[in-house]
Amino acid sequence: YRKKYKKKLRNGINKFLGQIQFGFYGVFALESGVLLENQLEVVRRILSRLTKRLSKIFIRISFFQPLTKKPLKSRMGKGVGVIKKWVSYIKKGMFILEVSSVSTKLILFIYKKIKYQMPIRLGLTSRYLLIK
Repeated sequence: YRKKYKKKLRNGINKFLGQIQFGFYGVFALESGVLLENQLEVVRRILSRLTKRLSKIFIRISFFQPLTKKPLKSRMGKGVGVIKKWVSYIKKGMFILEVSSVSTKLILFIYKKIKYQMPIRLGLTSRYLLIK
């Protein structure tokens, strides 16, 4: 199979993934960007640790875009290189994850910890109100 090329980042708004589907609280992107697997894994660990594994976490994105890297000191040509990372391209307004069965105070505390771990700006919302 042919390896995929890098996409260009476009600043469109994602209309289809812009609603809460599964949980009560949702974390969404306020800007477009690229998200790596290990960045989301750190956020998932923070969530599961602080909720003591009692809440349900729904991860709404998947990492399907490979990033390749050629070895150092290799000559030009001879293909793309081996796959090093898997990334997900995030559009503005896209929900990254959702959480259910958590109190409001706890989700605000978790949100403050999460937003420093992500490379893009995030917003928090519930089914009924918008929290910035």
